[in-house]
Amino acid sequence: MNIPDSDTCFELLRRYAVPEHIVAHSRQVAGISLFLGECLGDEKICFAPQLLLSAALLHDIAKMESVENGRDHAALGAEWLGREGYPEVAEIVLNHVLLDTDLDGPIVAKEIIYYADKRVRHTEIVSVRERLRDLRQRYGVCSASMGRLAELEHLTLDVEKKLFAPLKIKPEDIQKNAIKKNLLTYMTQTNI
Repeated sequence: MNIPDSDTCFELLRRYAVPEHIVAHSRQVAGISLFLGECLGDEKICFAPQLLLSAALLHDIAKMESVENGRDHAALGAEWLGREGYPEVAEIVLNHVLLDTDLDGPIVAKEIIYYADKRVRHTEIVSVRERLRDLRQRYGVCSASMGRLAELEHLTLDVEKKLFAPLKIKPEDIQKNAIKKNLLTYMTQTNI
């Protein structure tokens, strides 16, 4: 498995001209992802922290490019990361908007990143319902998009149930705990 280290992730974000506000959002997504990974690890459901960190930091690498060219930013980001030699990270990035997963199967890394992204509105950690309310206000311009957003909300709440089923914490604990963990401090403490 080829996973970029954090320095390489930040270099890729610079090379692909990702604006600081998107990097700040991605840092929050990374904090939540690492926190969930740590909690799941306590329950013997283990994930490589570097994979979670890299996928979270890079999940919106193509966001601005897609705004300008109209392409799907998840697909474009996955394409870029595949070309860079990071297929495992690319697969997770591809799934961070439209998640293709088995809700009855074991928890997988792409579910963690997908869910963490749905908990961050810009740089603020919010509930799934708050985040989806924001998305409806920004993107719910027609009945078709409102229908897709309703499906997204159902899927995200189902993923939330799946992720938290084995945990001793509740979804609202994300706001209380993950936000308190400075990402750089966490990375130093865990040597990633």
